[in-house]
Amino acid sequence: MKRAALLICVFMALVMGSAQAAKPASYDQSPFGVNYLKWEFLWNKPGWEDEIHARARNMKEIGVYWDRDGISRGSVNPSDDGKTWVWDKPDKLVQICKDEGINLVVILMGNPTPRDEATRRMYAEYTYQVVNRYKDYVKIWEIWNEPNIPSFWKNPDAKLYTELLKAMYTAAKKADPTCTVVAGSSNGPGNDWFDAIYNNGGWNYCDGISIHPYAMASNPIEQGLDRELAYLNKQIAKLGKKPIWSTEVGWKGKKGADEEIQATKIIQTYIIHIANGFQNMDYFCMDNYDDWGFVMRTSPPETKLAYGSIKLITQALGSPGPCAKFQGYLQMPEGVACYVFAKPKNQRVLVLWSNNKQTHNVQLAQKSGLSAVDIINKPVQVTSGSLDVGPTPIIVTGADARKIGKVSMDFNPYLRKPGQNLLVNPGMDADPGKNPHGWTEGRFFHGDKDGKLATTNEGRNGSTCVSISESGKSCAWDASPIPVDPDKTYTLTAWIKTKDATGKNVVGLYWYSGNQWTCMGAPSTQTITGTQDWTMVTVTAKPPRGAAIVRVNLVSENNKGTTWFDDVSLTEN
Repeated sequence: MKRAALLICVFMALVMGSAQAAKPASYDQSPFGVNYLKWEFLWNKPGWEDEIHARARNMKEIGVYWDRDGISRGSVNPSDDGKTWVWDKPDKLVQICKDEGINLVVILMGNPTPRDEATRRMYAEYTYQVVNRYKDYVKIWEIWNEPNIPSFWKNPDAKLYTELLKAMYTAAKKADPTCTVVAGSSNGPGNDWFDAIYNNGGWNYCDGISIHPYAMASNPIEQGLDRELAYLNKQIAKLGKKPIWSTEVGWKGKKGADEEIQATKIIQTYIIHIANGFQNMDYFCMDNYDDWGFVMRTSPPETKLAYGSIKLITQALGSPGPCAKFQGYLQMPEGVACYVFAKPKNQRVLVLWSNNKQTHNVQLAQKSGLSAVDIINKPVQVTSGSLDVGPTPIIVTGADARKIGKVSMDFNPYLRKPGQNLLVNPGMDADPGKNPHGWTEGRFFHGDKDGKLATTNEGRNGSTCVSISESGKSCAWDASPIPVDPDKTYTLTAWIKTKDATGKNVVGLYWYSGNQWTCMGAPSTQTITGTQDWTMVTVTAKPPRGAAIVRVNLVSENNKGTTWFDDVSLTEN
């Protein structure tokens, strides 16, 4: 009898534990966020409290109720003694956010970089104090900012970061068992960084992860953002599924000519994140720091077009609270994306755009009851279900689930097809006097261009191509980055022509880690020297574990002559 009673108690404990684990999250589920309040940059300025209130009101005006900000260790424990805590300004800031209804993702970090057990204990105590003080309102805590690059962690070390994560997670959960601790905060998609956290025993010391998928491309389509996020989802599922936040990502745009383009990039980035199941995306930033933002003046607000664009999309999909659920895609003509979001009673919202600069005529299955507006708030004519779709996203309302036709994840326009060339501009097409779009002289960090690099009309068919002459020890043309699937192989093919060429003249696959800066290997084709007519070269390779992107490099080193490159192809096998 006692054994039976004990089994019943164990069973009930398991049931209660499962029920507790299945409880709804203790925070607002809206995916729309920004980096905007920036209180530690403001709180020593006159009138800072009024400024924070005004910024919060600007956020709410466009339907954004999440802000990412930090409470650094030095701001609350300036004496470094772990005993004397200063709370007056953070108290006021958290109270303002509570009064305004702004939810917070709070970064926990500081100086010095924690490299030993004593320093980790110091950060653990700081974590406990901050989380315990604000646990009634703040529920999301992010451990550090971009610790995988030297800008925020000198000599990045995943093992040391994981040890810190364990200490801070334990302290946060001691203060508030219901809080959510987000780890990683990686610059880039961080694939190798999350592998290392897992391998160092840190995976059970976080409730979610965060990334900063800044692009090294012209827009989220050319960046391959959909594939980048999908491949990260695939990796995280293997490690042990956790929700993912994108706590920084942004696009520069000057007021005036760039405004519509910037607004387009921002809306596409939000939509692609939602479609890939991300918990939240915090745009960097809402104030116009270095042209990243779209609020030029706080009060009265002077804004760029993106301010109104975000308001349109949050109104269409819903915020605060969970936005309309992403269902899948409608099948579209080549070059068009159409996202479908479900609202109650068979209502559907469609978001469409062209993936290139062209305008495409689209015929929807539903012939009546539709209305459309682009994100600049210009009405779009819909006639019997027909509308023209260009690069600027269009929001279609009035769609009915029973009339719009089949919705499927298989209609994702970014799924790669067999034999598809993944490069942005493989034929080196260029306007007169300009270099080919999607290719840069030297590698992406503006180095490695010790030679004469040129765009010429000497291509295989009389078209444009690129060349390198009289090069030194490091010289290359560098392509826009391409996200890679670690389970696939990639074949690179190109054509090379030479005149009196010496040294190394190859085309290579340069694999980069999840921080997008660290090269993990560079398999290349055979070299071509001497004077040779157009010759096809090829290399096939699989990305190393942890690689996030590949950059195709057209390399000519220690070459006293000239080498031309044209018609480059990168395919996924």
